Amino acid sequence: MKLYRLFFLVCLLIPPSLYSQSPQIPIGQWRDELPYYYCNSVAEVGNRIYSSTPYALFYFDKDDNSITRITKIQGLSDIGISCIAYNTSTKTLVIAYADANLDLIQNGNIINISDIYRKTILGNKTINSIYCLGNMAYLECGFGIVVLDLVKQEIKETYYIGSGGTQVNVMSLVKDDKDTLWAATEKGIYKAWYKDPNLANYAVWKKDKRIDTSLMYNTITYFSGTVVANKHRTSGNDSLYRYNGNWSAWNTGEINPVMNLNSMYNVLVVSYNYFVDVYDQNFTKLKMINGYPGAGSFPQDAICDKNQTIWIADSYSGLVSFEMNSDQIKTFNLSGPLTANAFSMSSLGNDLYITPGGYDASFVPLAQPAQIYHFDDANWTNISGVNNPSLYGYNNIVSATADPSDPNRVYAATWGYGLLEFYNGILTERYTEANSTLHHHSAGDTGIIRVGGSVFDAHGYQWIDCSHTNQCLSLKRGNQWTGFTITINNETDLGQILANRYDQVWMQMRYGNLNANSILVFTDNGTPDNPNDDLATKLNNTAGNGNIPGTTVFSMAEDKNGEIWVGTESGVGVFYSPDDLFSTHPSDCQRPLVQQGQYTQYLLESEQVNAIAVDGSNRKWMGTDRGGVYLFSADGTKQVYHFTADNSPLLSNRVTSIAINPLTGEVYFGTDKGVISYKSTATEGSDAFGNVYAYPNPVREGYQGYIAVKGLISNAQVRITDVSGRLVFTGKAEGGQVVWNGTTMNGQRVHTGVYMVFASNETGSEKVVTKILVIN
Repeated sequence: MKLYRLFFLVCLLIPPSLYSQSPQIPIGQWRDELPYYYCNSVAEVGNRIYSSTPYALFYFDKDDNSITRITKIQGLSDIGISCIAYNTSTKTLVIAYADANLDLIQNGNIINISDIYRKTILGNKTINSIYCLGNMAYLECGFGIVVLDLVKQEIKETYYIGSGGTQVNVMSLVKDDKDTLWAATEKGIYKAWYKDPNLANYAVWKKDKRIDTSLMYNTITYFSGTVVANKHRTSGNDSLYRYNGNWSAWNTGEINPVMNLNSMYNVLVVSYNYFVDVYDQNFTKLKMINGYPGAGSFPQDAICDKNQTIWIADSYSGLVSFEMNSDQIKTFNLSGPLTANAFSMSSLGNDLYITPGGYDASFVPLAQPAQIYHFDDANWTNISGVNNPSLYGYNNIVSATADPSDPNRVYAATWGYGLLEFYNGILTERYTEANSTLHHHSAGDTGIIRVGGSVFDAHGYQWIDCSHTNQCLSLKRGNQWTGFTITINNETDLGQILANRYDQVWMQMRYGNLNANSILVFTDNGTPDNPNDDLATKLNNTAGNGNIPGTTVFSMAEDKNGEIWVGTESGVGVFYSPDDLFSTHPSDCQRPLVQQGQYTQYLLESEQVNAIAVDGSNRKWMGTDRGGVYLFSADGTKQVYHFTADNSPLLSNRVTSIAINPLTGEVYFGTDKGVISYKSTATEGSDAFGNVYAYPNPVREGYQGYIAVKGLISNAQVRITDVSGRLVFTGKAEGGQVVWNGTTMNGQRVHTGVYMVFASNETGSEKVVTKILVIN
């Protein structure tokens, strides 16, 4: 009773506005930003329906209608799920990954079984499907069948069932009521007696020659006393067969590809590529499910649950339910981007934009459909041909840039189709030679306009670069376009573009046989309408001409001191004085030195740095091609973090892009396996105190994370005391935020009470006070 009375009294001391802040993930925690629309497998687990995507796992709880995601953040060991299955005997969910790694979920624990993944096996190690029987899970693999003991949590046996004990790609497995195992493979159907003590001997597995042995059978099941198998043809004209003493063709009237067969609760569920059929025990069709509200159907797997509801894992609409009694259809999916591709990312305030388009290392287009994925820190909106039919036919959006003066307006640079303008997610304009100063590929089709990037400068003007033309740079001021011809460009490929505080435009150049340079820099000297004072230079790895480490530039960023940080295949270089680039004696790029143990070396000298982003505290986040992501101090001499796929939830060690939410400090990492974010300690500061508040506030019992104070002036000095004035913390804000771990200066957890936060600028001329309630 005393605690509740204390809580009521101290709550009166906390300003009401502190309770109205939007929920945020705690500092130091991760959040996945993965696609949940592409579902490939589904399983019933009690009152939960689990569905997998190639990237993660989630389940729908029928008791409370909630959806819960399970990813590497929650403890999965890998990414790239190929299929799942539930073993009722051991109450185990088996999760198979595309690389043959395995996870088991038992009693709320995740157990990794990596034997197949680690074992050197020549050929195909893919796990195509999982068949649960007794306490075992039979894994149908590209080389044979692996038996997993779910009680002992270990591999029991491996069956190589091909002729002479050779490998054969096993797609599916089932046991009939006569204890015969039937294996559907890419080379016909094999069978063996389930109780044979030597199933590991290939000789006990016989190919059934009563049915075509030359083609693939991709799925098989046992239903109503009958083995049902699908013969899969590359032409798409699949054929279903039934065995009850003899094989016979089952003419369902359908010739579409069959994705999967499942039998349970007295019904047979046939998943075709565009619809699902449900049959009773007499093989009479009960239902055909061939469309969902507002979308087409693309099933990958389907089951029937104990309530006679059909659950469909769909590759476009996520998890779908179909009530057999009412024909009611519902879709269940978590908000996310359409795909895991993240060629580039950009942010403005709470808005994150991801583009999957792009080009390869030789600047050859990747033929990715024109799409933009927008996250507003709460929900995803995907711009594609589905909601913008005029986008059909366009490909390769390489970057998306929001207009700082009107964030509802977004510009998309395309590698071949000019510049696209969107307003509130709707395509409103396409800029080409007909209505702008953008220019086409000089050596090819006049319709090819390869825009490498778009950026807004400090004046609010927009700069756009084009490739394979010397008329390669354009300036957009409102509706006014100005074109610039840079003859030294020599019609090369231009990519990422950066506009710095010195009215310079930096452009990434393709390094190669026809161009020995890495960066093109241009300035109009603040007079865009006077070409007579325009200047341009090319930078490379030679001393006196840039001295960039390496030859190929993959990333560029301007920090808060105006320095230009450049990432190459040989680490990082910094232009500390870019303002003197066009002087008589311009400064070359320098390589920061960092202490690694007892050794001093150049910053990431053995890494390819694909992405650089600067946070609110001027620290540098760097994404590498094979070493994960690093955070370095503002000067690059001290390593703060190094996240890899092994020591963190990072999805992959190949980081392709990085963006930072300046308001929350959340850092987004685009990898070759999807996007994931980390809540960092630094936010963007300002010249004056804003809406200063702490979160979480109140700090509840058992909370172990950081407590953050936001809305501070840049690099504010902060003191925290108890109500009696005893100092418990002192520190400096990282950008516009300071973090406190809830302990005293001696490292002891603070007692329940109200704590006062005093913040001031470096001179003490600006001050602010707020409060934090801690309950222990």
